[in-house]
Amino acid sequence: MFRRINKNMMIIIVLQFVLLVLYYNVPNNKEAYPRHETYEDENKSDKSASKYIFNCTNINSIRLFKYDIGGGMSKTIDIGTFERETVVVKRLSPRKNPKERDAQFREVLFMKDILMRDQLDHPSIIKMLGFCVNHLKHDLDIYQGYLPFGDISAVYEFGKEFRIAEAKFRIEERLNHALDIADLISYLHHSPLGSLKLVDFLPYDHFLMVKGKIKLIDLDYINNVEPTCYFSSGCSYYNITCQPLNSYEIQYTNCKSTNNCTIGVCRGTNLKHNMARFTESFFAHLLKPELYPLDKQKKLIQLLLRLDKHDIYIDDLLDELRGIKQTFPIFKENL
Repeated sequence: MFRRINKNMMIIIVLQFVLLVLYYNVPNNKEAYPRHETYEDENKSDKSASKYIFNCTNINSIRLFKYDIGGGMSKTIDIGTFERETVVVKRLSPRKNPKERDAQFREVLFMKDILMRDQLDHPSIIKMLGFCVNHLKHDLDIYQGYLPFGDISAVYEFGKEFRIAEAKFRIEERLNHALDIADLISYLHHSPLGSLKLVDFLPYDHFLMVKGKIKLIDLDYINNVEPTCYFSSGCSYYNITCQPLNSYEIQYTNCKSTNNCTIGVCRGTNLKHNMARFTESFFAHLLKPELYPLDKQKKLIQLLLRLDKHDIYIDDLLDELRGIKQTFPIFKENL
C-alpha cells in the first residue's frame, strides 16, 4: 500500500528536480566574477557548465565576516567575500524556530525565489550568483526527523540599504532611478512568465542600492495571477474592464468555452498594482517637483497627478520620463 504524499511534499520534490536541471543545463557566464575551480581533473570544464559562479562544491569558499544581519523569521543573511568581491549569502536558518507546519512552506518560498530569479533577467533585479540545495526537510523526516530544517543556500550580489525619502540624489540621478524603475515595471508586465505582481512590497526591505542602482531583491511573493471577475459586475479596481478568458485561463474554470462563460479576468490589474505601489514608494520622492528647475515643475506635477489617478500606461510613462530627461543638455548624448 502506497503512503499518501501531501501537496507541499510533492511541490518540494518537483522544485528540487527543477533546481537540479537548472544547475546542469544552462549556458556558462563569466562576465562578473571569476569561477572558483575546485577539481583539477581534465574534465572539470564540462562538469562546471553553469551560468552561476557558486554551487555546492564551492559555496563554502566564501569568507564570511558578518553573520545573521537580517532575513526575517525563518531566513538568515550573512555577508562575505570571494575573489575580493563582497557577496551576500542567504540560507534557511537553523537558529530560528518557525512552527513545524511552516517549515515546508518556507522551503517552497525559498526555492521559488531561486527559480524566479533564474527565469527573470533585468538590470534592476538583484543578480543571483549561485545556490546549493544539500537536503530538504522531507529528506530529514525519513531519518526520524531529527532536524526540522532543510539546508538551502543562495548567493547574491551585495547591496546597501537606503531610504528613498532621505536619499540625497542629484537631478540626473533622480531621473535615472525613475527611468530604471519604470523600465522594471514594464519588464514585469511583459516578463517571460506573464504579467507579474509584486505582492509583498516594502521599499525599505525589498530594495537595495547596488553600485548606484536601485534593485529589487525579493521575488518569493511574486505571482502572475490576475483577479477574475463576472461580466455582470466588472472589476473592482483601477477602472479595468472585465475581459474574456483566453484558452489557457479557461482550463481552470468550469466553463466549457469562452462563448457562454460568465467569468472573465481583470487583465492589467497586476500592472496597475505595481505602478500604484512604485508611485507611492518611489516616484513621489524621485519626481518631487520642487526639487527640479521651475520650467520642469508643471510637467512633473501633471505626471504625478496622472500616476495617482492610474491614468497613464507604462509605455507613456517611459516616454514622458525620457522626454523630461532629454530637455537636460547633459543627458542628450546618452539617450
